[in-house]
Amino acid sequence: MLEALYRAIRGDAAPTVVSVNGRQFSDRKLIPVLEPSPDAITVSTLTALADYIHKNIDELDIAKLICHVDSPSEVRIMSALYGDFEQRKKYLVARLVDIDLPLNTWTAADMFICGILSTFADAGDRAAVLKYASSIKATLEDGISDDGITQAVTVKKGIASVENVYLPNPVTLSPHRTFLEVEQPASRFIFRARKKDGGFDFLLKDADGGAWRVAAMQNIKAWLAEKVPSLHVIA
Repeated sequence: MLEALYRAIRGDAAPTVVSVNGRQFSDRKLIPVLEPSPDAITVSTLTALADYIHKNIDELDIAKLICHVDSPSEVRIMSALYGDFEQRKKYLVARLVDIDLPLNTWTAADMFICGILSTFADAGDRAAVLKYASSIKATLEDGISDDGITQAVTVKKGIASVENVYLPNPVTLSPHRTFLEVEQPASRFIFRARKKDGGFDFLLKDADGGAWRVAAMQNIKAWLAEKVPSLHVIA
């Protein structure tokens, strides 16, 4: 009981600030009272971000704004540092709507083909991947030959005949992984197939070490520099 009373008294007491080796310390955690900040507007395109800057309805000083390309899927408009606690106001956030990509997971053939057609740019090896994914044929005598690096599969040739071919690896593809206003960066993927339930599953595994993220962010920065040259962009 005495301990509880002591803690209550200490809780009501003013904090003590001491100096040690020229640095100031407090005997309790202090919570700063920050200046009010506006709620950020959230949009899903770079075009909306550019429109916000051009129209400048909030009458901001554009020269003092910072545009931070935080990732391939998020860009922020912020103020310069201000106030005693060096805050930043966040005015707008452009956040890409998530797209369900058939990447890094085994996907059934029909869903894989639909995903490639709907969420990959028509570039690189897309046509070759679609060709193999749509023509692989399960047979009683032939399946998939796999040495750990190269896969040989049976594919349809013409109407009635079949032939054994090697899946292309690695393949270069451009999935929609950043804002559609900019060029989708190409990267390499490992293309694999496996038999399952009388059909086939396919896998595209990232093989570029994340280099596409750097390329995407630079593409965003270049787009903003062209569309909104007055804006300070960092990426």
